[in-house]
Amino acid sequence: MGLKSLKEIQEMLADPDNIYRSAPFWGWNAKLEKQELHRQMQEMKKEKMGGFFIHSREGLETEYLSKEWMDLVRDSVAYAESHGLEAWIYDEDKWPSGSAGGMVSASDPERFTAKGLTLEVLDGKNARVVEDGDILGIFRQEGKTLVFRQETSGSSEWYNGMAPTDNLNPDAVKTFLQMTHEMYQEACGDAFGKTVKGFFTDEPNFCDFFSVFTKGRPWLPWSGGFAKEFRKRRGYDLLEKLPGLFYDCGDCKKTRHDYWWTLTELFGENYMKQLYDWCSDRQLMLTGHVLYENDLGYGVRVSGGAMPHYQYMHAPGIDILGEQAQEYLTVKQCTSVANQYGREMVVSETYGCTGWGLTFEGQKWLGDWQFVLGVTRRCQHLALYSITGCRKRDYPPVFNYQNTWWKDLHVLEDYFARLAVCSTAGKAVRNVLVIHPLTTIWTKSRSAPWEDLNRVEMNMGWLDENLFGLNREGERYNRLAAALAGMHYDFDFGDEMIMAKEARVESGKFWVKEAAYSVVIVPPVTTLFASTVDKLEEFLRAGGNVIWIGGMIGMIEGAPSRMAGVLRNYEGFCQAEDEEHAYRMLEKVQPRIISLKDPKGCEAGDILTMVRKTVDGYVVFLVNHNREHGVSVRASFPDCNQIEEYIPLTGKIKKASFYADQNRTRLQIHFSPAESKVFFLKCGKKTEASACGQGPGVLEFPYLHPHRADKVWCVLGPEADISLNMENALTLDTCRVYMGENCLKLLSEEELPVWKAQKLLRETLGMRQVYYNGAPQRYTWVHTPCENGGNAFKLEFEAKVQDVPEGDIYLAVEHPEGLEVSCNGVICPASGDWFLERGIQKFKVSGLTEGTNTLTVSGNYKNDMELEDIYLTGDFGVDVRRYIVKPVRHLYFGDWCLQGLFHYAGDVSYRFLIQEEVPAGARIMLKPGAYKGVLVSVRVNGEEAGVLIGRSCEAMEITPYLKKKVNEITLTVTGSLRNLMGPFHQTYTGCSRLSWEDFRTEGNLYTPQYVTEPYGLMEQIVLSVEEGEGR
Repeated sequence: MGLKSLKEIQEMLADPDNIYRSAPFWGWNAKLEKQELHRQMQEMKKEKMGGFFIHSREGLETEYLSKEWMDLVRDSVAYAESHGLEAWIYDEDKWPSGSAGGMVSASDPERFTAKGLTLEVLDGKNARVVEDGDILGIFRQEGKTLVFRQETSGSSEWYNGMAPTDNLNPDAVKTFLQMTHEMYQEACGDAFGKTVKGFFTDEPNFCDFFSVFTKGRPWLPWSGGFAKEFRKRRGYDLLEKLPGLFYDCGDCKKTRHDYWWTLTELFGENYMKQLYDWCSDRQLMLTGHVLYENDLGYGVRVSGGAMPHYQYMHAPGIDILGEQAQEYLTVKQCTSVANQYGREMVVSETYGCTGWGLTFEGQKWLGDWQFVLGVTRRCQHLALYSITGCRKRDYPPVFNYQNTWWKDLHVLEDYFARLAVCSTAGKAVRNVLVIHPLTTIWTKSRSAPWEDLNRVEMNMGWLDENLFGLNREGERYNRLAAALAGMHYDFDFGDEMIMAKEARVESGKFWVKEAAYSVVIVPPVTTLFASTVDKLEEFLRAGGNVIWIGGMIGMIEGAPSRMAGVLRNYEGFCQAEDEEHAYRMLEKVQPRIISLKDPKGCEAGDILTMVRKTVDGYVVFLVNHNREHGVSVRASFPDCNQIEEYIPLTGKIKKASFYADQNRTRLQIHFSPAESKVFFLKCGKKTEASACGQGPGVLEFPYLHPHRADKVWCVLGPEADISLNMENALTLDTCRVYMGENCLKLLSEEELPVWKAQKLLRETLGMRQVYYNGAPQRYTWVHTPCENGGNAFKLEFEAKVQDVPEGDIYLAVEHPEGLEVSCNGVICPASGDWFLERGIQKFKVSGLTEGTNTLTVSGNYKNDMELEDIYLTGDFGVDVRRYIVKPVRHLYFGDWCLQGLFHYAGDVSYRFLIQEEVPAGARIMLKPGAYKGVLVSVRVNGEEAGVLIGRSCEAMEITPYLKKKVNEITLTVTGSLRNLMGPFHQTYTGCSRLSWEDFRTEGNLYTPQYVTEPYGLMEQIVLSVEEGEGR
């Protein structure tokens, strides 16, 4: 955006462009149809998304990169252009990027397949060595024989039965570009730089945990010709130092430092820069994120470190998994490079693994935290084409029409679009630079010689204690980042590889490319680049301030050196014992641009800040990161002559009361839990207090008399008549499975979860299993008939009925083509309608009786089938026993799951009729009580009055919508798919990252009970009277 005036920024806020709006991963994950793709793009436009990333995803049945695929891409790009949407392209089949679904390594297996440096440990100094593989060195020491080999990875299901790629090999990466990017250029190159904005590269790495080497041998990343390249760059023979990469011996710290340094350079040059240059040449943007940016141990293992690679992204990006906001390192590493290189757009792949129960408050809380730290655009994970079969367990939730809150998503889309305008306005004010500790981690990163790194946990990574230890060490730096943010010192990290090229000292400031800093903090480290120490000395010589935490280092670039000791000779050098001491030093040498004091006089650590300088003032974004508690603060801002509060949820602007004093602007601000605020500060002539019309009184914290009470007009609840916006449902997820002639052979005496029933069925028929996610893509095998396909099968479900429903009842079954559905022996005809998505078809049920009913799904089992839970739907209730009972028409406040809506996924509208006369001249405020749900919509006498998102909303004025006497107020709580689709049978709670395994629990992780989450209005709603101009 560049520097603009506040007026220009406010004009942009009226209708933010697509570039400020979200673009989700649009998961193409089934047999694709052009008209359905068009329809889903219309849905995205309607809900005010800015575009999408076309992303091959688990379950795809249209062959990836085939002519059919490319034809659909070309058509979708054209449709996006004609409907005002951006199109972005995800560059891989599933992830991680670089393999073209395994085709790169298959094209030249010897050269392009990932390599590993493996270690075999033999007992005895004279042990016999088997001459297998490419032996790089044999070392005999301490009664052991160490054999180092270059091995080539075996194949993996994840890569469709092929192998991971060597992303350190520039020719392999060039082949990847030819197989992927150039195919897209041929299909829609005329839209490059126009409708097609760029490519997303996802989790590229040089050490893939799907690699397979000889069992029992620990390994490290390697590449053909790596030893030669190492000697060229570092000046000595790495092959003579190999034990130091696994054992603590000799000059191992120097060896490791230089090993990871070289790998990081090669990956940056051969993968990241090659993609960056290809996109630049075609007016495209490269975005994405590298693998494991959150953990320093894992991060070094897979990419050498995330931060150096962001220089090769036009729009640097991150991935935040789960409903958690602790990864300050993840965000600040990325946003720092973006700030230093002047990259306006910072993309976050976000909300993956949060589960079906993610609320709007959760979306906003996660998004606010990322935006205040520098993110500017959300890429929601995921907007799936289909949620049938394994697809619904692909790290939900889903940001598409299948979700029951989809119709409301435009509320948040507008909110974050407005916030993105504010977050890119002007230039970030960050006066502090923190040296990133990456090179210290290099010196400690090894592969434990007793670890078998073929032992890997899909969602955790390698089970290597050395890596875990480095991850824990990285948490110290994460805490430092969080502390600085909470102390209201915005800062950037400085990566030493980037600084070696881009750092300079000018006008008394320490510059990293386009960003200037007044203070540099060196956290606890053990080594630095020589160039870093040189620049720090130059900065100190120019009068700068350096705060050094901990003892002086005794290494430079991993080798013993006292070079850094010279820094102590300068006046601006401050050595702190620990982080707490460093924070006190920082307060002495660097005034805050913003101070936010709580009632105790301390900086309010839960409030996070962003300040951006514009042509004529500042944009200030403040976030209460605490979801449970509010806080009032006294704020001290830069001097200005006007403050406006901007409300991005509604787009409204209001004047703020403030007091000018001693070249500062002071005001009081109250934050509700998880509330965010934006202020526009217009600067001009120095303002006197009298000119503001305000005095110091505006800074007083309010005094509430112990016996003070709000004047209440009326109270809503604790019960209400209700209505539903969709049919209720009973999820049937257990069954008995039969097969053979006339389906008389019972495969298991016990009732089984549907997924286990299908697992047993496919096992009996000798078919590939489909109960887990991560198998080869369906397009590689699903169209091939199976030898045992066509065998008859039957699933029998039980539904218990206490009160037989009076209206129509339906059974919803996924992809029922070729299947027969019946109830108590009576065939159920297809209704022609669908439930949640078009792939879940409804059958009309008749013959339902009181007691136990048998519902069957039968047919001839084929290789392409995916049997899933079924849903009985209609106008009925479902009690906590999961019996069908009378329809719910009335609710008490509290969990609706316990009152007949056990699996219900839609909206519940609570209706209240008020017959009390509205007090003349009064302002009526609706004060929200606690609720459980995605959001609450408020209607007064049929008119929309607003929405409530969590507890961050203050009292809502409803005066303009009220009539004098009789009024109807409706509060609609929006539900989610959580209690319809699960997971239901976990014995654990508190998992912030949900995966397919949480839906497939076994053993002590499984319970037959149904674990649901509460939904509904939980507290009475107070309508209070406030003084002021009312009706």
